[in-house]
Amino acid sequence: MIVYVIRHGKAHDSSESGLDRDRSLRKKGHKQSEAIGEFLLNSEKTPEIVIASPYLRARETAGAIWDVLEQESQIDDRLSADRSLSDMLDVLLDLQDADSVAIVSHNPNCARMVSLLTHGLSAIPGGHRTGEVAVIEVTGTSFVGEGELITKFRYES
Repeated sequence: MIVYVIRHGKAHDSSESGLDRDRSLRKKGHKQSEAIGEFLLNSEKTPEIVIASPYLRARETAGAIWDVLEQESQIDDRLSADRSLSDMLDVLLDLQDADSVAIVSHNPNCARMVSLLTHGLSAIPGGHRTGEVAVIEVTGTSFVGEGELITKFRYES
């Protein structure tokens, strides 16, 4: 399975409501999202499923991807910024029959997921910048430590 771990695009520091979940993308974040969509469209294995956090900045990021890939929106609360890494892993386990999956979420869980898939439970997470995609090939069924980082992509303006 190819897993695309995507951290949402660059977002505003605050929202009108004052809630973190309502922060929207900046102009750069929208450009990053469009570039991610094109990157995924031109990838060797285009994601069959793109699933996102319900937070606005993740939905906006995924929206550009869904448009480019002509997919319906799919939201999963387990990808929210306030959820655990194990919740994110459960999303992948639920989708393990797919050949390729993209998840759009938040740090620190995006960085932790890349480390978990590629190095296992004892790994110290590396960085995962806004608007960045980590492409991981997972060869086992437990996912933990069974992946290899193929490449990373990030739009730079």
